[in-house]
Amino acid sequence: MKQSQVKQSRSEVNVIMPEIQCALSREGARVFRNNVGLFTTIDGRKVRTGLCVGSADLIGWYKGRFLACEVKVPGKKPKPHQQNFLDQVNLSGGIGFYATSAEESVDKLREFGEG
Repeated sequence: MKQSQVKQSRSEVNVIMPEIQCALSREGARVFRNNVGLFTTIDGRKVRTGLCVGSADLIGWYKGRFLACEVKVPGKKPKPHQQNFLDQVNLSGGIGFYATSAEESVDKLREFGEG
């Protein structure tokens, strides 16, 4: 993937993510941005942020269950380590899914939330 395509995908996700966050919140979920990354401080120390590699973009809870939503642009799917995180959330009794739009996130929340 070209650098310009990566930037375009990131900017698309940055538009979709707050829409999904608001839609899930309107359904009664509480979701927070989970930035996973690594940066170097001015004095050279490495600092990791977020839960873990592969953890979802949005985390929180819904009706007392852990919630994890990976945000993707239309046509994209989670990478294997991201899907593994979502699978582990579901196997543990939580709600884990990926979504490409606010509408899709609400549909999946309702589907998983019934179980």
